[in-house]
Amino acid sequence: MPGRLICLVCLAILTASLAGQAQTPAGGGSANDQVTGRPLSGAVEASPAQPASPWPAPPQAGIPPTEPLPALPADLVEGQRPSVPVPELPAADRLSLADPDLRARADAGDPYALFDLAQFLAGSGLAEDQRAAIALLTRAEGEAARLQGDEAMMAGILAQTRGRLHYELSEYAQAARDAGAAETIYRRFQHMPDGPRAVGTALEDHAFAMQRLERHAEALDMIAEAREFYAANEPPDRVGVASTWLNQGISHEGLDIHDDALTDYHTALTAYSALEDEGLGPFTREASYLANNIGWVWFQAGDMGLAREWLEMALPIMVETEGAWSENVGKVHINLGLVAARDGRPDEAIAWVMKALPYIRANPVQTLDDQRWAYDALSMAFERRGEVVRAIFFGKMAVNAQQTIRATNASPDKRESAALRAEWGRLYNRLADLLIAEGRISEAQAVLNMEKEDEVFDFLRRDASADLSQTRADLTEAETGEAARLDALSGAPVAAERELRGLMALVDAGTATPADEDRIFALQDALQTASDQFDAEVAAFLAAMPAEGRVAMGQGFDAVGSYQAVLETLPRPTAILQVATLDDAVHLFLTLPGVTVHRKVDIARPDLARMVFDALQAIESVSPEAEAKLAALYPVLFGPVAQTLEDSGTEVVMLNLDGFLRYVPFAALHDGNGWLVERYAFALYSPAVPTQFARAERGAAETAGFGVTAAWPGFSPLPGVERELGTIFGAGGVLHGQTGVDGAFDERSLRRALIGRPAILHIASHFALKPGREDDSFLLLGDGSHLPLSKIRSTRALRFQGVDLLTLSACQTARGGDGAEIDGFGATAQLNGAGAVMASLWPVSDAATPRLMRDFYAGLVEGGLDKAEALRQAQIAMLREARAEAAAGGAERSAVALDAVTRQPVGMDHPYFWSAFVLMGNWL
Repeated sequence: MPGRLICLVCLAILTASLAGQAQTPAGGGSANDQVTGRPLSGAVEASPAQPASPWPAPPQAGIPPTEPLPALPADLVEGQRPSVPVPELPAADRLSLADPDLRARADAGDPYALFDLAQFLAGSGLAEDQRAAIALLTRAEGEAARLQGDEAMMAGILAQTRGRLHYELSEYAQAARDAGAAETIYRRFQHMPDGPRAVGTALEDHAFAMQRLERHAEALDMIAEAREFYAANEPPDRVGVASTWLNQGISHEGLDIHDDALTDYHTALTAYSALEDEGLGPFTREASYLANNIGWVWFQAGDMGLAREWLEMALPIMVETEGAWSENVGKVHINLGLVAARDGRPDEAIAWVMKALPYIRANPVQTLDDQRWAYDALSMAFERRGEVVRAIFFGKMAVNAQQTIRATNASPDKRESAALRAEWGRLYNRLADLLIAEGRISEAQAVLNMEKEDEVFDFLRRDASADLSQTRADLTEAETGEAARLDALSGAPVAAERELRGLMALVDAGTATPADEDRIFALQDALQTASDQFDAEVAAFLAAMPAEGRVAMGQGFDAVGSYQAVLETLPRPTAILQVATLDDAVHLFLTLPGVTVHRKVDIARPDLARMVFDALQAIESVSPEAEAKLAALYPVLFGPVAQTLEDSGTEVVMLNLDGFLRYVPFAALHDGNGWLVERYAFALYSPAVPTQFARAERGAAETAGFGVTAAWPGFSPLPGVERELGTIFGAGGVLHGQTGVDGAFDERSLRRALIGRPAILHIASHFALKPGREDDSFLLLGDGSHLPLSKIRSTRALRFQGVDLLTLSACQTARGGDGAEIDGFGATAQLNGAGAVMASLWPVSDAATPRLMRDFYAGLVEGGLDKAEALRQAQIAMLREARAEAAAGGAERSAVALDAVTRQPVGMDHPYFWSAFVLMGNWL
């Protein structure tokens, strides 16, 4: 029994080692420049073995895809369900090989037959078969709705099984929803034998999906509850309890709580050892999982020696239990590669990670999570070797895997993608940094714009017409050839090993025929040959350094060419300035009609974020220090391209900004002699939303205005709104369209106004913007109701078709986020029909806003100016009336953060009064 001996030895080693190491790891967990990120590359989840129970078990990461899913509980059907054989065939359609009687009953709508047929398909491990199995399970769910009594539990089994298939396909958000549905159903059947245990399995399934979505705190709660259900089972499910400790460690790793993760693994080990001592094992596979996961903890803690020791302990055991080309063996290979990379041994790192590629390339949909880690590790290792071309290639592969996961797991519940985005956004920045270092400016811009498009997708919940899954980092011609070589390299016979393990199971069962034995011998010889060839091919791949070369401007996504095409259509001298923040530098890309200029400013991203924060604080508190704070930002964000802009005669600067830089009022940057608004007009530009630059007709009558003055729950009154609308509209104003305040501003009146397609729509109210949460982002109407952004986006009658300019003279009660909401709302309105949007970066002044708005609309309607110039001239007019009105007496738009601030008397030349408004979209 060599397998059992390995397990016992491993458990003994683990016990002895953990006794001295279940403490906070030395090194403090600080990451160096080689590897950052959470543990899901390294941590292998375990599910409890269920030797005597017919209930479904949680997804088992280490089980080869050829193993069938759990069978139905025998007490729900007449007699024991027949097992369904899973043939190892390359053909996509296996249904014709299933039992004819089974297919006939499935065609007739028998939910049990549909379930068995789904298992038959899913067993192939092929993505297309798994998707077909999901369709069968969904059909079975509809048929199962007629079942009564205890048989109604079938709906939970179908939901849970379907969730596991979604999980296998990297569709973690849907897997979480299916597991939650199964849990709800199972709770109704706790009275049945193994009922509590069933609830526990569904909770663990849900937790596994949450871990993949990087929502570890929520997963911890689910795992703890699952443990309670396992313990409450009759008899207690001690194997299930042990699995929860192992899986709890994964979430503690994800939260970077290393000492708790080691404690969890120690507890799991103790539980598995006790069970094995009682003859309920072996738990060889679980022991290898523990060794791998403990190694990953030490990796995170910075102790590469201990990390390597544990991983090397896990590897042979996992190869023994799961096969050399399995998914989890691949994880260990990737982890060993990461250890070598951090240890400064790039050749060893590449060789280790390459060993994981055969399984990855054979299972491209099921291994997306591992792809990010593997390709990112290869990118870092090749960069360390000085092979930047290959580093960029693998960086693109990592970004594309992340893009696929983001698109696959898009969900109305944006919590399911927010953590994913926060964790893996580094891939885009790192790739852009590599491209910039190589002078591949247009590709760098494309990658940064792709990340920004991802933000817009998060905020808008776009429909299929704007499918994020179509956005990828384009491979150049040379990189396409590299990908083909990688495919050829990774052609190891993964399927052959699956077949071999299936035949070995027949040997263990004593049912193997002489023909089976001959096939086993042939497969063993073929796999040995393939393994030797693979090692040689990896060596050849590493030796074949691709020729250095630069990408032609016409290949892939040509951001510079796209920008220049936009600029050539505009009537005034215009430039596009893209400012991107990376970890240790700010990059400025200035595109003019005939040239693109790149400038780099060395400054750490946290340092720049602090400068922006300090400047905004000074502005919003009307501090005299605001000018100095904004002057400090000038040499970082604008100074490096100032001379080029001046020499080119530029009049309008379209800003494509990154992250928190979208909070910066560029018009208010100070160069030591004056404000930038005195030289340039500014507008925000989002490349993710195509903008139609065209001049519209603007009549004073084709306008409408609405506002809120009254207090409503959660919102203070806005007494200055009535004065604002009176200054802009009516006999003494510039605009002559209809207006409505308070009770006259409800959804019906807004819809009535939109029927008339006003060229200008002015709304003065509270607007709560919460990034990624359309249902919670809303406009406060005059009757106190909330008009959600999701309803604005989805309701035809609320679209802004024909609106050339939508002005929100509003208090942003929830700016929040990382700046994505600034672009996010502008993009929402533009995609909903508005040509341009003007909104405020902070709560605006009732004392100054009516004057600013009147001058703006006068320039727009009476002066014939474009929107950008009209805003600039209105701001300059206020600047030149220094201290014309005292801010101390003004009733500020309500914002609790401002109410407590003691303001010093300053003039309206302070940027707080004149620079709050930004223009987005068509500025003509």
